Amino acid sequence: MLDYADAAKRHWDDGGYLLADNRLANADHLFGLAAECALKAVMLPLGMELNPTGAPKDRRHGHIDRLWDEFGAFVSSRGGARYAALLNAHQNPFTGSWKVDQRYDAGAGCTPATVALHQQGAMAAKHCLDAAILDGLIA
Repeated sequence: MLDYADAAKRHWDDGGYLLADNRLANADHLFGLAAECALKAVMLPLGMELNPTGAPKDRRHGHIDRLWDEFGAFVSSRGGARYAALLNAHQNPFTGSWKVDQRYDAGAGCTPATVALHQQGAMAAKHCLDAAILDGLIA
């Protein structure tokens, strides 16, 4: 069963555990997935359409390196300007430095600075999700 909010929490928690164990590449990857799932959790009740497979119909609503920049316009046009403002305070930390395909890369290329940047981005996305839960948008 599709549950972006739960997935965001699991990826966030596991990213933190891996970071504490100095497993940077997988921690970094999970922080990106946590951010992606958090934003999709907010977008879904605001009208994000899904394919029968559960993937977003709009390809711009895919992975976090592109989704971050699309989020503000999407939620703002659907009464979610509050959530856009929370995210728009930050530049997209995932552009050019995070790709879903990095799961196939050698882990040695991942730096502590990059992981910290992506962890901060995931935290910003998590704040959007937390606000949506507090507002009752997400049960």
